[in-house]
Amino acid sequence: MKKIKDFFSKIGIGNVISIVGVVIAMGSFMVTNQNTSKSIQIAQTQAGMNAKQMKENQKEKEEEQASKVACWLQNESKTDNGASTRTVIIQNSSTIPVYGVYVLSTNNRSSDVFSEINIVPSATVYVDTLKPGETKVRIKNSGSAMGGVRQSTAMTFKDANSHYWFRSPHGNLIKISEKKMYKNFNHLGIELPIFPYSE
Repeated sequence: MKKIKDFFSKIGIGNVISIVGVVIAMGSFMVTNQNTSKSIQIAQTQAGMNAKQMKENQKEKEEEQASKVACWLQNESKTDNGASTRTVIIQNSSTIPVYGVYVLSTNNRSSDVFSEINIVPSATVYVDTLKPGETKVRIKNSGSAMGGVRQSTAMTFKDANSHYWFRSPHGNLIKISEKKMYKNFNHLGIELPIFPYSE
């Protein structure tokens, strides 16, 4: 105790107050700095979440019409098994048409990657304007289901905002470019133009 008293008497009461003030100020600065760092981290996290949400909202808005368009093979009756063509149902559940629809004959083992899809080029059907509702077209029958390989369909189309889409054999929706689409059609041996389907 005597040493502490001697220390304080040597440095003076004014200096003690100054030292205590500096210590308190440093402590306050450290707490404020920590709080500021936390606030910056929270703000950065929030900004990242907002950007991600905006991107998701934009993607949903962009896909709004395209997500309502799909096609599938109609179930066959026994009398249809040997037929040379099969019925494809194309559904446009949006309220406005889509355009330049190509219905592609493929199989259930085909890739969902547009550039890797396995199709029967001669069986491709083209629909110039697909109105809202259900449309039926006939597509060439590509054979039996030997070895578990069954005929399936895929499609490409242009929505009302001039975005091009690929609906894969397994139902996945993928945005594609017009240039990529026609380049791949050329690679696959689809001869263009295809005569439009008419009701």
